[in-house]
Amino acid sequence: MRNLKEKNIVELIEEEVEKNIIRESLIENGDKLIVAVSGGPDSICLLNVLYTIRRKMRVNYGIEYSLIVAHVNHMLREESEDEKVYVENICKNLEIPFYYLKKDVRNLSKQEKMSEETYGRKIRYEFFNEVLEKEKAQKIVTAHNANDDVETILLNLFRGCGLKGLTGIEFQYKNIIRPLMTVEKKDIMEYNILKNLNPCIDRTNFELICPRNKVRNALIPELEKEYNPNILKSILRMKNILIEDENFLNNYTLNVVKQSIIEYNEYIKFNYSELIKEHVAIKNRAIREIIKLKLHDLDGLTNIHINDILDLLENGIKGKKYIMGNKFKIEIINKNIAILY
Repeated sequence: MRNLKEKNIVELIEEEVEKNIIRESLIENGDKLIVAVSGGPDSICLLNVLYTIRRKMRVNYGIEYSLIVAHVNHMLREESEDEKVYVENICKNLEIPFYYLKKDVRNLSKQEKMSEETYGRKIRYEFFNEVLEKEKAQKIVTAHNANDDVETILLNLFRGCGLKGLTGIEFQYKNIIRPLMTVEKKDIMEYNILKNLNPCIDRTNFELICPRNKVRNALIPELEKEYNPNILKSILRMKNILIEDENFLNNYTLNVVKQSIIEYNEYIKFNYSELIKEHVAIKNRAIREIIKLKLHDLDGLTNIHINDILDLLENGIKGKKYIMGNKFKIEIINKNIAILY
């Protein structure tokens, strides 16, 4: 994103979001949008930008959309009730429908044997999708920004990710869109000041109580101070380069998979003889894509599983199987053909 300096930061952020919407085809004419609004700086900025640029989007691009707000109270902080009132009042002033969910995340997460963070995210998105279905809406809009993107890239790196993990957060994933993705947090804060929005501040975001907070509040400031004051922009430049590499490898892999598939219905029959001649990076990707065609996701699938499947295919012994629990089986039919079911 260009430097937001002399020109009015409000205008520049609104232009940036408009550009993101058009370039990434995030919103279509007639869309109903469920905006996830916590009351914090990011989501309040997002809501106000989307509300402000509606006329411009209609006049310049023929895109009309409507806004619906969804707010979740996790009952983790005393000020949560005040935040609900704050968001609800904004919605009244802007004449935007308001949906509200209150859940005791601390106790319910213990019952479900999940972390508060994981359980909170689970119930939020379940609620957003419930509102989306009730309102017959098309998209859920979240306020992820450039800082969130860099934090995610660093966290993925520490976990030992592949190339995909280093490409960070996408502008769109399924029905979730993120128009603020290229806007930095400092500019969001300035926007809120200039618009006199007075968002709520969650003090726990400044505590070193989880890995993301440690990256946000300790690691990145240290990197900026000791190594590179423009570390965010540097990491985002890297991300954009890696996206091009990832897109090329993904397209190449999809072509390999397409050529290998013989039958695709309740099972997938594929010719693995040419597939296993590819570079190991492509072989790994191709196996993942074939499994994804069958299961629609790769939950629980690790590199260990992929390596075991490749061993099966490269040995090519008729009748041999690889079984992953109750998820799927891969069986060698003959020297060149395998079946996934």
